[in-house]
Amino acid sequence: MGGNPRRPHAAVRLATIGVAVATGAALLSGWTAPSPSEDDVRTLKKGQTLTVAISPNDLFDIPASSAEVTLTDLKQADRLPQGEHLSPEVAERGKTFVCLEFKVKNASTEEFDTASLTRARWTGEDGETTKVDPETAGNCAALGLVEENLLTEPDPRPGEFVRGVTILEVPDDQAGALEFYDALEHPLFKVKTTTSR
Repeated sequence: MGGNPRRPHAAVRLATIGVAVATGAALLSGWTAPSPSEDDVRTLKKGQTLTVAISPNDLFDIPASSAEVTLTDLKQADRLPQGEHLSPEVAERGKTFVCLEFKVKNASTEEFDTASLTRARWTGEDGETTKVDPETAGNCAALGLVEENLLTEPDPRPGEFVRGVTILEVPDDQAGALEFYDALEHPLFKVKTTTSR
């Protein structure tokens, strides 16, 4: 039987070695992996828990840490009632409030910085995207969520957990997703939002 006298696996091995050498050269030259695409970022749903890791940041003195993050509740509303004698907090025209109630249990040996769970990047179905900062004026207690705002809760130490709400305001004309990220803008997870029209 005539054929190639070389073994069939030799070419595969050489190709693998070539990839390993190229990868090693890229690492030595300071190459970093590309950020995950939106499709690669995990989605956190109501009642679900994900383990998230925070990248260390020497500039802001944030150590590497991780936590089990549970989305215990999620509500959207155009108005947030503020109590018997106070006017409700009203969303800007064309926007709606998203109230996210988190339980954050530290799973590391360092204090976990919850600031990463208070800001997000929102992207709509049509590709429109914007950074969203937390709302501090209102609370979501009248919607059945805890009153504590995650911004004012202490960062949990190893073995501790906190509960708190993050309030964000997003466009109300289309569904989208809130992508949470750490101080170095590495994505942690995303939460889907719906249209309120």
